[in-house]
Amino acid sequence: MRRAFTMIELIFAIVVIAITVISLPVMMRVNQNAIEGNVVQEALFASSAKMMQVLSYPWDEHSVNSQNLASYTKVVDIPGGTASYGRAYDMYGNADVNGSFRVGHIIEDGHRRFHNFNSADAVVSTINVDDNSSIDAIDDRGATNISFENAAATATGYKKDYKMNVTISYIPDTGTPFVFPTTGNNTPSNMKLITVDIGDTNGTLTLLRAYSANIGEIDFAKRRY
Repeated sequence: MRRAFTMIELIFAIVVIAITVISLPVMMRVNQNAIEGNVVQEALFASSAKMMQVLSYPWDEHSVNSQNLASYTKVVDIPGGTASYGRAYDMYGNADVNGSFRVGHIIEDGHRRFHNFNSADAVVSTINVDDNSSIDAIDDRGATNISFENAAATATGYKKDYKMNVTISYIPDTGTPFVFPTTGNNTPSNMKLITVDIGDTNGTLTLLRAYSANIGEIDFAKRRY
C-alpha cells in the first residue's frame, strides 16, 4: 500500500493553502468595510432621531406660557434682536410696539403671536443657548457629548469609539437675500442653528443641520358644542 504523497498531490495542496492564505486578508477587509458601512447607516439613523428629538422642544423656555404649560408656544421678544421682527400691531390691528403681533401675523386668536405684553413671559431678559439646567427648550439640548459606541464593546465588531455631539447656536436673522450659515454664535437673534454630528478621532462621519425660527406655533383647532 502506498503511504506517501505524489508530487502532483503535494503541489495541489500547496496551491490550495496559498490561495487560502491570500484570500483571508481580502475576506477580512470586505467584512470590515461592511461593518463600517453599517456604522454609517446607524449614524444617519441616530443623527436623524436626535435631531427630531431636539426639534420637538419649544424654541425657547419662554415660548411656553409659564402660567399655562398646556398652551401653544408663542413668539418671544429677543433683546437686541432685529426690530423688524418685534411687535408691530395690537389685537385691534393698530400699530403698537406693545401689541401681540408682528408684521405678517394673522391678527386672530389661535394663530402665531407674542405673549400678552403684561405677561411674565413677554420680555426675555437673557437667552442661553447651552443651558442644560432643565430640559424645556431647544437650548437645553446643546453642548452634549454622547457615546455612540463604546470602544471596549468588541463583541459588536466596531473597532473605533464614535461620539455624537449636539450643538445649538444663534445665526444672524438679517440679510437680503437671507442665507443659512453653517456656523453660529451666542448673539441672540430670531434664528437658531442645530447641528448633530457623529464621528471618531479621524473626523466627522455624518453631520446634520437644521434651522429653527422664533415664530411660535398655531393652536389646535377646537370645536365647542
